[in-house]
Amino acid sequence: MKMRNLVKEKLEDKGYVLGAFAASGSPTNAEILGINNFDFILIDMEHAQTNMETMVDMIRASELYEMAPLVRVYDPADGPMMARMLDVGVHGLMIPMVETPEHAKYIIDNVKIAPLGKRGIGVGRGPRWGWYQDYNKGECNENTYVIMQCETRKGVENIDEICATPGLDCIFIGTADLSQDMGCLGDMKNPELTEAIDRVLKSCEKHNIVPGIVTGSQEEATMRIKQGFKFVTIMNDLGFFRAQSKNLIDNVRKSISE
Repeated sequence: MKMRNLVKEKLEDKGYVLGAFAASGSPTNAEILGINNFDFILIDMEHAQTNMETMVDMIRASELYEMAPLVRVYDPADGPMMARMLDVGVHGLMIPMVETPEHAKYIIDNVKIAPLGKRGIGVGRGPRWGWYQDYNKGECNENTYVIMQCETRKGVENIDEICATPGLDCIFIGTADLSQDMGCLGDMKNPELTEAIDRVLKSCEKHNIVPGIVTGSQEEATMRIKQGFKFVTIMNDLGFFRAQSKNLIDNVRKSISE
């Protein structure tokens, strides 16, 4: 069975992909997102409580519905852990807080095999439990999706050099951390922040890198897609639960009192 890059396939088909962060650590929630036709899921190992064993179950649940399982790593400087996550079968990685081309090169060295990188050859779900030749002849490098987050002023300043890194697929703007670093936390209309977002978007277009961004609503996701972003997250699974449950209980109580 050959590896597939579901993100690339869907980008070629539709021109953009929509997904969500998984903050709950729940394989059931992952399966529900797959049933609901999300293009990808980003299993959050940076801010959530997911462990490695649960992550593997979430990968399996995602693959049932051809929803690409991706993981945001918790330590942007832990190359061996990135490789381990790929060994267990995740389709791609998101690495937070990438600020320099040197860091970008370090990431590629650890997530790509030779000749592009220096990742060791392991045995796991990724290589289908054994060392087979197609995996090591380029199938692995071609189908491992690499996303680097731009979340600081320094990252924006170095974005052209970062985007020139061979093996990089996508730059993803973390607007919360970027706005915090720029002194305008949460103010998405701040002129300096919007200028930084435009700069990253233009650099991605220049270097043929997929531009990505986080959003918190249907309206914002639509706006970002029309702006030119192609890899877009909409909230997270716990956010969906929080919003829908509050809306439901508030509306029921309102209808009772009428």
